[in-house]
Amino acid sequence: MYFLINLRIARIGGSITGLMFFVLSLALSGLFLIYLEFFLPGAIMAIGGGVLLLASIFMFHMIKGGSMILLAYLMALSMAVYATVKVAKWRVRSAVKRPEANFKELIGKRAITATDLTPSGHIFIDDQVFEAFAKSGSIHKGINVVIIDGDAHHLIVQVDSIQ
Repeated sequence: MYFLINLRIARIGGSITGLMFFVLSLALSGLFLIYLEFFLPGAIMAIGGGVLLLASIFMFHMIKGGSMILLAYLMALSMAVYATVKVAKWRVRSAVKRPEANFKELIGKRAITATDLTPSGHIFIDDQVFEAFAKSGSIHKGINVVIIDGDAHHLIVQVDSIQ
């Protein structure tokens, strides 16, 4: 089977360098989709990223063979996924403002949902992003809400009856 795939690659006219560029492009695209998942939640980006990463692993194995080099590639890819997730989490945390001890001042203020609250998500208050929870059910992105309670970690909101 390996011989047939190599023969097929040779017929296409692909060189090993070009194929490795393709493998790395698959891996980088997969990492980018995983990174985007943190900012555009919905699981589609993460699934697509995972599929691209698996495709890059398969292609790498077909091109290079050898279990030791495949193991090294898997370890490097694992570290890249770990670093991507850490950077994405850091970016999300740095963009989201936590309510200070004076969160009581925010109670009664109106806000707009920045993401879907299912039941948690993010809201905009005066051009700042805060973490929030919906009091009940879920609230879609772009809906006006009012802050009804909160603590040092998140705000509790409900749909604003005065639209």
